[in-house]
Amino acid sequence: MHALIRFFASRVTVAYAFTALIILLGLGALTVIQRDNFPSVDFNEMTITTRYPGASPEDVELNVTNQIEEELEEVDGLKWVVSFSMENVSIVHVRIDPDVTDARKVKNDVRDAASRVGDLPPEVDERPVVEELNTTTAFPIIEVGLTGDGSYRLLRDLARRTERALLGLPGVARVEKFGYLDREIKIEVSQDALEKWRVPAHAVAEAVSNRNIRASGGSFESYTSERNIVTLAQFEDPLDVSDVIVRVTESGTQLRVSDFARLLDAFEPQKVVSRMNGKQAISLLVYKKESADMIRTVNAIKQLVEDNKHRLSDGVQIEYSNDASRQVRNRLSVVATNGAFGLVLVLFVLALFLDFRSAFWVAMGIPVVLLGTLFLLPVFGAYLDSIALAAMILVIGIVVDDGIVIAESIWRHRELGLSPMDAAVEGTVVVYLPVLTTVLTTGLAFAPMFFMSGVFGDFVFVIPLVVCLALAISLLETTIALPAHLIGSRRVPSRRAATSRHATWFTGVREGFDWTLSLFLRLRYIVISGFLALLISAFWYAGKYLDFVLFPTQSADNFFVLVELPSGSSLAATEDLVIELEEVLASI
Repeated sequence: MHALIRFFASRVTVAYAFTALIILLGLGALTVIQRDNFPSVDFNEMTITTRYPGASPEDVELNVTNQIEEELEEVDGLKWVVSFSMENVSIVHVRIDPDVTDARKVKNDVRDAASRVGDLPPEVDERPVVEELNTTTAFPIIEVGLTGDGSYRLLRDLARRTERALLGLPGVARVEKFGYLDREIKIEVSQDALEKWRVPAHAVAEAVSNRNIRASGGSFESYTSERNIVTLAQFEDPLDVSDVIVRVTESGTQLRVSDFARLLDAFEPQKVVSRMNGKQAISLLVYKKESADMIRTVNAIKQLVEDNKHRLSDGVQIEYSNDASRQVRNRLSVVATNGAFGLVLVLFVLALFLDFRSAFWVAMGIPVVLLGTLFLLPVFGAYLDSIALAAMILVIGIVVDDGIVIAESIWRHRELGLSPMDAAVEGTVVVYLPVLTTVLTTGLAFAPMFFMSGVFGDFVFVIPLVVCLALAISLLETTIALPAHLIGSRRVPSRRAATSRHATWFTGVREGFDWTLSLFLRLRYIVISGFLALLISAFWYAGKYLDFVLFPTQSADNFFVLVELPSGSSLAATEDLVIELEEVLASI
């Protein structure tokens, strides 16, 4: 060990290069590393969503949901299957058994099962959509609210244009709309016209339905390829409905929809009301791609909106809510603040006992370790999320200890009269094994978190990774670079000079410590027994009176108010009550 430490201590240039390289690599990684709110955790759950326009929940269950569930019965490795048949949509939620050895194969089997569903109603114009649930797809990164008291049609057009623009950003995966009503053509049939031509009302509906068709016609196979056949007879313009032929009379007269009904360009019936700051709103929930940086994506979204604000009509406003990047920004700020305060405090405290050069290089261990850890995180498949940042905050107070111990040992050997080189080598060798033992025991304390299974294990995996990486970098920096950095001091203190410098205030502290230590050594059995009794009492009190809380309750940035009306209440009645509640909250 002597030879290795002397090798690096005698090469000051290598030490400076080592430190500078870590700092530069860390700063470079900081500009490109992915930042997110949570680690990318796969919940081992999937959803199969199928749109069935105009269908009742009973029709959705009979014609869509049941067929999907029958195909899923052939898939092995599913823990449970839960389906929701609602008006116009079927959602099948599957959970993969956590004990299966190949979850990826099970997911592929689920996709194959969804693709095998063939006999769907002609109104189902899109295949079932299969999605995996993870922390990226489950939570939006920001909500963009479009509000205004003017025309809903104008607000809807703006929402559609904004959605297309957001989907054009490189980091955006999808956008969900709330309060957005699909366009519909309402046909108001005249009873007098029906009686005049002796045509039943259902004949008009059947004529329109038979004209608007999109259906699969199977596939065409050749020796080299396979093509799907799709029958298309859909309306290109919704107003073309008026030209649909309902019946031909005996005289050859063609009776069209326009002869029986009046067409209205309207919207689907409202099922959800979205409001923001007391005004009608259309909310756009933006989800990012799994590999996208959350902060950069949110910044791009806000920049896009700001660049297009001059195109807004009077009375229309765009507001943001539920910005998930705020938590990541706050954690980054905490890490930077704690690191800066730690650096200053270490400089101040060590400068009281050692020289400024020793204090400076020990304090520099904080940014070196943090930046080195930042550079290595992507190598192990991790990135900068809230949990990783919390682990960095935790580790700041640990990594500086190694440097303090080694620097003080080197300083003490120089006080004994050794040359700078010999003091650096001997001072490091003397404490190297205790420092190594401290690093190993700290790492082993966090190591069991590597082996936690399930979703929770995936969430906390980054904590021991950050701690172990930081400890390893700290050990390398303090044994390779720190001794060489401390050799450069031209000032070689003597024991008498050091004693004289501290005599004004530290002598009393040292004497008090010596007296207390001597007393404890004389009464060592009593002291040990007292501390054991105190430890046992603490465990007893904690087990009897303290509750175990894995995640303590914190002050919330958001809260939800649930309003429940009697069964049968209309949507308008619910909206009126919510408006009253908005006025109460706005007055707070």
